[in-house]
Amino acid sequence: MGNKNMKKPLLSDRMITYQKDTEYFTQYPAPILELLHSTHFTNINSTITFFGPMMYFLLRALGCEQVLEIGHAECYTAYYMAHAVKDNGIRFGMKNNMYYGIDIVQTEKAKKNLTDAGLPNTIMNMDSMKLTPETFKGIPFDLIFQDGSHKTDHVLHEMNILYPQLKSGGYWIFHDAAGPAEEAWHLIIKNPKYKFEHVRILCVYGLGILHKVEGLNPEKRYWT
Repeated sequence: MGNKNMKKPLLSDRMITYQKDTEYFTQYPAPILELLHSTHFTNINSTITFFGPMMYFLLRALGCEQVLEIGHAECYTAYYMAHAVKDNGIRFGMKNNMYYGIDIVQTEKAKKNLTDAGLPNTIMNMDSMKLTPETFKGIPFDLIFQDGSHKTDHVLHEMNILYPQLKSGGYWIFHDAAGPAEEAWHLIIKNPKYKFEHVRILCVYGLGILHKVEGLNPEKRYWT
């Protein structure tokens, strides 16, 4: 009879075994999304189903080599981010491709799942309030994804510590910018200490994109 909870994605021979995924895609067929997620080791985030694949394609478009996620949890997004830096390494001949993640929960499970999937990862069990300039000393990040505690003091501390390690021209992806982290978002974009271009997308919970322009020539033309 087989496993009644298994579902074959519409565009793939792979099988989806998570009950939540089966229920979601049965109710809301989405062949492309289903195909992408059929490879994942955890169930889809049914609230923001688009987020993981979006991060994969964003990191590929930006050519990211070293990225950090604050709050990896069960690795829904980490899976896509780690794939992106690995694939960038192959495509562009990079040598230091690495996904970095911190959280206070599920760190050992996250490390095992990503490693078993053949993905580059450095996972740390850490409260972001304990971040110091020494934590990731010497690592220039192309992109930092903030999705840990959304308390204002946590988010401000993360920015204060990690801003110097975000490359000039790098991106800070700010989750819940129209949700529980909204107050921190407004404080950061108004702080003259931080040199960002910014946009806030009012999707579910809100998504903030901060582009670090410190050190960039505003008169430079990229199309010559």
